[in-house]
Amino acid sequence: MRLNQVTKIVPLALITVMFYGCPSEELTSARLYVKEENWEKAEEMIAAAIEVTPEDPEPYYLMGKEVHARNKEWSKMNEMFDKAIELGPAYKLPDGQLIPVAVETWTTFYWSREYNAGADAFNQAIGATEAEEKKTKFSEAIDGFTTAKAIRPGEPGSYKNLVFCYIQINDQEMLESTLDEALKVNPDDPDMLFTAGKVFKDNGDFDTAVEYLERGLKINSSSSIGARYLADAYYEMGDKEGAVFAYTKAIRSDPENADLHFNLGVLYLQLEDFEMTEEEFQKVLRLNPDDNQAAIGMGEAYEGMKRWEDAEYYYSRALRSDSENTLLLRAMGRVIYLQGRMDEGNEYLQKAKEIEGR
Repeated sequence: MRLNQVTKIVPLALITVMFYGCPSEELTSARLYVKEENWEKAEEMIAAAIEVTPEDPEPYYLMGKEVHARNKEWSKMNEMFDKAIELGPAYKLPDGQLIPVAVETWTTFYWSREYNAGADAFNQAIGATEAEEKKTKFSEAIDGFTTAKAIRPGEPGSYKNLVFCYIQINDQEMLESTLDEALKVNPDDPDMLFTAGKVFKDNGDFDTAVEYLERGLKINSSSSIGARYLADAYYEMGDKEGAVFAYTKAIRSDPENADLHFNLGVLYLQLEDFEMTEEEFQKVLRLNPDDNQAAIGMGEAYEGMKRWEDAEYYYSRALRSDSENTLLLRAMGRVIYLQGRMDEGNEYLQKAKEIEGR
């Protein structure tokens, strides 16, 4: 019984091969004109082949590659390629390539050519020192990435780089519309979600920003960038507890990031959790011993805990490289005064007044 089934299938396969192996006169002529690079006659014959044998996939493929791609009519090219694949997913072209493979090869070629042109222009824009050159190169980059997007609408890289361009030139309207397009193409791209979150945060739309950032962190929970943007959004909303949670999450992913520890230290200081403030600024100073702001933060933490000697040590440390900082001088005078050294404390306060009176 199985043997009979196989015998029935083989002739069908042969018939298919024979059908595709016998091109119409129009298709034969189209192939010849393509080979001769006679594009006007090639287009005429390809169109005739489609009309005569609308079930044949090759003329659609040729129309996409040799007519629309050559004319940079990318949406029409894709329409023809899609039709060719639909009609002949297993169809072999004269060079032996399956149509889907050939379509992928050529769309990748066209896309990468435009994408690379956009990337080159973007890098030149970033490195440009003249405003006019920078503007021109960003315009070229946008053209390249926009064309790449038209060639392969489902490729997220084109959208991402367009977003970077619009951020650089501060085109808010195009930035938001491109982000919207990008997230429709790939709604689960965490980088785009984080970028969208930052854009909305910078525009003061904190609810939308938090929505995008939290979506991104559900997909990539280890992203310190996403967590940092989320913390910044909470902070700017006035939700300091939410910001502490987000910075703590970011630090788990990037424990050696001094900036994250610093920002968390500032938050704890504002919340008057001085022990946690001390812990975070100590981590900053371990990572960057010359960070004056962290030394000041340590002084403020110890002052909050009424540990005057420790506060004096860190204020003094900060004053070594910022000797005319009047806020530091006043802080130093204050903690020295509170230790009972009135005259010495007054000297620091007097020095601060002198500097302010210059």
